[in-house]
Amino acid sequence: MIIVVEGISAAGKTTFARQFGDELWLPEIEATGARPDADDPLEDHARFWSDHNAFRFGLAQEIEAKHGFAICDTDPMKVHYSWCMERAGFHWPDKFETAVPFVRNAIVERRLGFADLYLIKQIVPEIARAQKEGDTTRRRGNFEQHLALQPHLIDWFSAMSDLLPGRVRWGFPETDALLAEVKTKAPEDNPRRFDVSVFDELVRRLPG
Repeated sequence: MIIVVEGISAAGKTTFARQFGDELWLPEIEATGARPDADDPLEDHARFWSDHNAFRFGLAQEIEAKHGFAICDTDPMKVHYSWCMERAGFHWPDKFETAVPFVRNAIVERRLGFADLYLIKQIVPEIARAQKEGDTTRRRGNFEQHLALQPHLIDWFSAMSDLLPGRVRWGFPETDALLAEVKTKAPEDNPRRFDVSVFDELVRRLPG
């Protein structure tokens, strides 16, 4: 079972995910290799990030195979980030429209896929700011930008919830309840993990 924990910076994703043990936790990881330059073709940026995210999804599958489940600190597919950035009016070199065919192809090739469960945390901006200030262990660059992404993040996973009923839940559950649920699941319980039609319909349904 692959579980995704999502929310903006300082929503508590990492704190929630790490309580299950570092062997089950898949953090965000630095991209390896030379990133495309700012003036490189958009396709180079899209290919670079889709390959990086596919690598991370592969790590999630390895953790799942070894331990029974993986809990991902943000969605490995992560093309939602490009969409949210553009909706919020920010520049990001991995343009959503250009990224879509690369992500789609990675799903067809079974290098990227959908998680079994998405846990989405909405947070009041004032609380997020307070938690940011109280966490001296991490630097959170572009924090106000992350706050601006939240409504678009909610729009993305609301559209996904319509397509994958029961897979998207709002908020973080009690640990024991989630562990009990994990024990009842197996990878074969998710026949839509690599269903590209879900991705196609998700893109079609997104606002705007």
